[in-house]
Amino acid sequence: MFANYAAIVKNLRGVVLFDLGEEGSWDTVKWLINRFKYRNLGITPIIHSKYKDKLEKYMGGKPFRLLTHPLQELELFTGEFSNSLGVDPELGELLVFSSIYISPAMVIGKRYENNLSKLSVENIKTCRELSLNDWKLHMRIADYTVLDMYEYSITTALRAIENCSSGELSKVLGERLGLVKKDVKRYWRIVCSGGNGRVFLYYVDNLKLYVEKQSIRSLCGRSNVAAALAIIPVISIPAGMK
Repeated sequence: MFANYAAIVKNLRGVVLFDLGEEGSWDTVKWLINRFKYRNLGITPIIHSKYKDKLEKYMGGKPFRLLTHPLQELELFTGEFSNSLGVDPELGELLVFSSIYISPAMVIGKRYENNLSKLSVENIKTCRELSLNDWKLHMRIADYTVLDMYEYSITTALRAIENCSSGELSKVLGERLGLVKKDVKRYWRIVCSGGNGRVFLYYVDNLKLYVEKQSIRSLCGRSNVAAALAIIPVISIPAGMK
């Protein structure tokens, strides 16, 4: 499992979630396929199982890769995380795999919009139609967001786990939110000054989500699961992209 992880993580540029029951979703999947001919996108086990036949010709790095857990402990935690949030298991799985694989999440359509709005600590809204160059640039910026915040995200998650106290947890969550507020400035080219418009990106703090439901005590002594507790940029891509 770890060998598969090591082979994939370096070339991965996102982890994708979609519901093909939503009109236009497959159009956007194909749009992504055309945009990422020379880089890989991750598909989680639930989505792969659900749409295996449809995705088959695009697997093996063309551009999709089936993601696996590098540790059994992380596999068990993925189910625990999803259950604690009370969301569709594929959404919880997406957030964990995005953290483990140090990649932005990419969610197609409106199927998961309401849950993401509730789960996020901040968002980026745009008031205009994005050009292809806008999409390329800001997907790349989202990649920088997760890469630049990752070491800090995991270090602070470890701090909270090792201290195992509500006081330290409160400090950690405050610091992480401050980092998100600074990161928002990266998206100045497309952000709405008035705060209206369509959400382009959600910031989701996996650590915050988990401890709000399970408390810090549930993480005591579980340092390996820190890899699943990063701050995740979730790019919202409309269905029907051409």
